[in-house]
Amino acid sequence: MAMTTVTSAQELDTSESATVCPVGATKAWLTVVGCFLIQFSTVASVNSFGVFQDFYVHEFLPNSSASKVSWIIGFEILLQLSLGALAGKLCDMGHTKAVLLIGTLVYLFCFFMLSLARSGQYYQVFLSQGFGMGIGVGLCYVPTLVTAANHFPRRHAIAMGIVSSSGPLGGVVFSITLNNLIPSVGFPWAVRAVAFLALGLLAIGNLLITAPSRPEQAAVIGKISLLHGPYLWTVASGTLLQLGGLFPLFYIQLFASSHNLSRSFIFYSVAIMSFCVALGRVISTYFAGKYGVVGTLVIFEALQTGIVFIMFGANRPAGLVIFAVLYGLIFGGVTSLFFPTITALVPSQVDRGKFVGVAMFPSAISSLIGSPVAGAIIGSNLDWWNGIVFSGVILGATTVLQAIARYLHQRTPRV
Repeated sequence: MAMTTVTSAQELDTSESATVCPVGATKAWLTVVGCFLIQFSTVASVNSFGVFQDFYVHEFLPNSSASKVSWIIGFEILLQLSLGALAGKLCDMGHTKAVLLIGTLVYLFCFFMLSLARSGQYYQVFLSQGFGMGIGVGLCYVPTLVTAANHFPRRHAIAMGIVSSSGPLGGVVFSITLNNLIPSVGFPWAVRAVAFLALGLLAIGNLLITAPSRPEQAAVIGKISLLHGPYLWTVASGTLLQLGGLFPLFYIQLFASSHNLSRSFIFYSVAIMSFCVALGRVISTYFAGKYGVVGTLVIFEALQTGIVFIMFGANRPAGLVIFAVLYGLIFGGVTSLFFPTITALVPSQVDRGKFVGVAMFPSAISSLIGSPVAGAIIGSNLDWWNGIVFSGVILGATTVLQAIARYLHQRTPRV
């Protein structure tokens, strides 16, 4: 009788462990590290684009307006998010490692090609950075998030928050490196130096990842569709978030330059913002675990709406630092909570990649047009007031849509 009790307890412990980490804690955390390194090296090219934006407008592409240059990053983000549906589906089918390997190879090849682009040749920069690197990031982004989440069924928000924090941290490293190397060794070798760093980290990241086996079809899949009300409202909210929320992130260095602030001070202020974005992505998961991910997202979006107007006072050093810290923290929290919110609304693990990937596609379209539209709104005279108000109004609408999604989610019977 005693032996039976011990055996039952051991079986219970084993079952509990399998539920927390299906392939074991060691492989699960190594996978999180691997996904962290891949996003650190790829998404960093997006988060550090403020450096490229400033350099392209003032020196490398002098005949291209800020709005035209913004199409480069807009197209890169379009591919990053729109390819999520394809990459997510392939991940659901069990091809995670192959997709990540192809994505990293494409990304690295085009990163090195960027170093060969000639000054004044817009199409060369667009093809290598906007198109090629965008494909690479797009093939890596959703699989790294979903793979990390699938290793921690009960704590997927924390796993996704850790992984998503790596992109802004990579942005800090890329921004500081590029800002220091471009004046000393020139643009081509500065880009190659960062690309070689990415090469080493991506190799390690791919080796560390273990893809968990595809879970069995769950009954809940038949009850949740892409037309699920809370899911649709959340997708709409995320679409507006990309339309209005990226303006401060990509234009802050140009904004500070136009107000004649010290170049070195500007560089490190941008790095501070990127670091705070990463920190916000981790901090937000704590509140999500305590108060619920859907409700926490609404609060963070409301805070982001108010904080964007602090940019009016960022034309002085103290104001720039305060804005960089606050907006970075809250923006990081909002973007980190979006994907766990999707997985919370669609609880089954089987088609998680599909639902996350499809949710990204409308956001990809708004990302494509968001920065160029903001650039057109501020115009060649750099009327920053127009851009700040545009961003604030769009973010306010984002908060309203997510509040509706939360309300519908609370009224939806649990399956």
